[in-house]
Amino acid sequence: MDENAVSEVLAEILIVALVVIIAAIIGAMVFGLVPYLQNTKVVGITATRFNQSNITVTYSGGQNQGDLYWLNISVNGNYIRSMGTLGGTTPVIVGNSTLIPGRLPGRDHVVIVGSFSNGYQQVLIDTYV
Repeated sequence: MDENAVSEVLAEILIVALVVIIAAIIGAMVFGLVPYLQNTKVVGITATRFNQSNITVTYSGGQNQGDLYWLNISVNGNYIRSMGTLGGTTPVIVGNSTLIPGRLPGRDHVVIVGSFSNGYQQVLIDTYV
């Protein structure tokens, strides 16, 4: 029995499988099935419990601080407040803080979305305080 024939058949199957996988990846990219990935913006924001009924949100700047124009702050799915101006031309000031109401210590779900100068929006914080 010729054992080399088995190795050649396995090698052929592996090469065909590799070509099919590469073709599928390229096809997905060409036909838009893979979403366009934008660069992640880097800024520092903290949300901390101030007392039983309030949360402090502080913006501390970061690598993309000059591009951040607006912050949308929501707690437990409800819009609470914003910092900066949506569609504005002045970046949010580094060091700004705001006090927002919280209802459930340790279980208030805080989500902060930032809007940048190029129109890109990104979730900056999604946490419980």
